[in-house]
Amino acid sequence: MTVKQIAQSQQQQRVNTLTRRAQSGPHVNPYGTPGMSLNGAGDFRRIVSVDESVARQVRQLALDHMKNGYGVSDGEDVSAAIRDYTLSLPPEERLSASWTLNEIFHSEARRLGEFVHSQDPGWDWGKPFDAGILDGYVPGVDTRA
Repeated sequence: MTVKQIAQSQQQQRVNTLTRRAQSGPHVNPYGTPGMSLNGAGDFRRIVSVDESVARQVRQLALDHMKNGYGVSDGEDVSAAIRDYTLSLPPEERLSASWTLNEIFHSEARRLGEFVHSQDPGWDWGKPFDAGILDGYVPGVDTRA
């Protein structure tokens, strides 16, 4: 078999596998939160009330990313925290809650980046810095006047 024939064979096997899956049950989006309702999704980009402990957890993850990865990570831990919380909500509330928690995370990460940059003007995302800089940081509080 040539390399081209091997590649074609593997591609055909993937197509056959996907076809069998599609015929065996309902489609599941592997990238979305299971049970997410898109009914009325046109206005999902709104801040909604979320459990404060989850919001704190998301902010803490942003701080951990800054300390351990200098502001860079794969985001899997944040996604897992948000997914775990949203699955505890009714399907109609999940999309907005997920968006809200993402906004909280990105806002905190942005705030952390500004804080580190104010202490170390030459710093950029992913570039190492003295983690002691973060000792004076208060999560969720904007220190600008």
